[in-house]
Amino acid sequence: MTRPEKLSKMVISRNAGTGVRLRNSRLRKRRQTLTPKQVFLIILMLFFFMSIGIGYVWSNFERTQIGYDLSQLKKEEMRLEEINRKLSLELALLRSPQHLQSRAVNDLGLRQPAPEQIVMLP
Repeated sequence: MTRPEKLSKMVISRNAGTGVRLRNSRLRKRRQTLTPKQVFLIILMLFFFMSIGIGYVWSNFERTQIGYDLSQLKKEEMRLEEINRKLSLELALLRSPQHLQSRAVNDLGLRQPAPEQIVMLP
């Protein structure tokens, strides 16, 4: 192409009044491509957030389990305290002089000593 042909083509492609080049063709959307480094960082962030979520759910699950265990242990403690109270009452009953005397008389056949059987030591 010669210079005048190029010039006439350029004049045709420009606006006659302003001299600004016009492009009436539609703009093509550029596809954004991700670099391998960006893909790696995205995957790394996904794993990071997934691990945070799993950790949060796990800690809530453990807290719930500890709550259940604590309530069971409190029930067991109350049961054992009740057994201890009953056994303490039974021990006090078994040690009482009235109970010992009635048991000695009824079960073993013992009786009060006669005055001549009592020996006083100096």
